[in-house]
Amino acid sequence: MRVVITGGSGRLGQYVVRELFTHNHAVAALDAIKPRECLCPTYTVDLTKFDSLLEHLNNADALVHLARVRFPYTENGYNVAEQKWEFADIAGDAERFNRNVAMTNNVLAATQACAVKKVVCGSSLAVYGFYYPSTELQPAYLPVDEDHPLRPQDPYGMTKLIGEKLCDALSQKTGAQVASLRFAGIYTEAHRSMLLDRKKNPLARGTGALWSYIDARDAARACRLALEAEFGGHQPFNICAPSTIMDTPTRELVARYLPQVTDLRSGLDDRGSGYSIDKVKRLLRFEPRCSLVD
Repeated sequence: MRVVITGGSGRLGQYVVRELFTHNHAVAALDAIKPRECLCPTYTVDLTKFDSLLEHLNNADALVHLARVRFPYTENGYNVAEQKWEFADIAGDAERFNRNVAMTNNVLAATQACAVKKVVCGSSLAVYGFYYPSTELQPAYLPVDEDHPLRPQDPYGMTKLIGEKLCDALSQKTGAQVASLRFAGIYTEAHRSMLLDRKKNPLARGTGALWSYIDARDAARACRLALEAEFGGHQPFNICAPSTIMDTPTRELVARYLPQVTDLRSGLDDRGSGYSIDKVKRLLRFEPRCSLVD
């Protein structure tokens, strides 16, 4: 399959390039910068410029869209003392929001113009609204599955919601197969110590992530499986490890930190994740294999 990856130089993008390359797909990467190691043709492209995309997507069979501008508050905006997220750079966030939405819209429009039949779009569990809320927001039930209401309040989560709506529209207009992969926080071996440090303080970043994560190798494999699978329309999928980073059983964590959530469903036994991955197991045959905490 001839696959174009946007954001191919990023943390996940480099793993996706390697995953597809080693499974005999013809890969090309687009990014604002080139990575240190180029396993495939890599082109410096401004994704906010629509015309620059057409030559790269012409004759492509599939697209993996991972490019985005980072929002700084997602890394360091949590006030532990006040237990709330802070959004200090309103103007900067507005500009980042505009650029991210423009990139996603341009990339999807280019896939339509070039008749690309399969699309994988990087989304986030932040689309549910629990990662970076401005006001208190709790899940209606646990574990959170793809049918749960989407209520993001922050600029990053909103870009992912709009991106998924654009994916809906693309699939309806063209019949393309589109997967929105709602990733948990993506980590590599280099981030293991940081992840383990969070076990010491369950509220270090609030409760929105429900102590979930995904290894970059598994996230890359999910991208490949989404391309190789056959399903209809646009489908969102939660992508996270099956177990939390914590040693404490999940139901105990919920009782302690989320007592308002009383609708507890199957899947929370032992250290089961607060986000359900039943759908991706069923439709994409995806089973996470890598653990950074066990």
